[in-house]
Amino acid sequence: MWILLTILGAVLLFLAIILLRAAAFRPLPQPKVSQESVDFSQERAVDCLRELIRCKTVSHRDPALEDDSEFEKLIQALPTLYPNVAAACELTRLPDRGLLYRWRGQTDGAPAVMMAHYDVVPATSLDAWEEPPFEGVIRDGRLWGRGALDTKVTFNGILFSADHLIGEGFVPQCDVYFAFSGGEEVNGKGASNIVDYFAEHGIEPSFVLDEGGAVVENVFPGVKQ
Repeated sequence: MWILLTILGAVLLFLAIILLRAAAFRPLPQPKVSQESVDFSQERAVDCLRELIRCKTVSHRDPALEDDSEFEKLIQALPTLYPNVAAACELTRLPDRGLLYRWRGQTDGAPAVMMAHYDVVPATSLDAWEEPPFEGVIRDGRLWGRGALDTKVTFNGILFSADHLIGEGFVPQCDVYFAFSGGEEVNGKGASNIVDYFAEHGIEPSFVLDEGGAVVENVFPGVKQ
């Protein structure tokens, strides 16, 4: 009996500590970041994303349901959408739709890796869509389509930004790799094959930036920002 009471008391004490620490938590002050104006073609960036959305790169647990031609259509469109990247960056295609671009830097220091995936989940409930999921329709200032958020928008952001910078003559200090998977939604091996490629070639990144979450407000109870 005493053992049970001791365990119960320890659990209650542990929960009390957690609740008190949560109640006392305050976010660290955030540094002010200067917002530098960047001159680029927003219309062109949106057009590139629309073209990506129009490729029905839908992943399925059953590979027989996938349309390989749609994945290849997207890959073949990349040199047209991002010509500076195609000219300046080396593309290595790896098994299971892994794409790895290398943007050579000025030195051989530890490289950076930016990631995204270009496959999307199926759009089965078409009646629930206000606009077709694979046409890239723009209505009331919003772009509709599968992948507009998860994560062809990131895929496009990386390649469009690099294309813009390369066009301005910018060269990064160290190498930058763009690592893209075509099977993330079904836990495909594209990303694993990229990791294996890094290991085989002795590449140790300084950091890796993946898709992360959305920038949202008032989604989680008690979290204001």
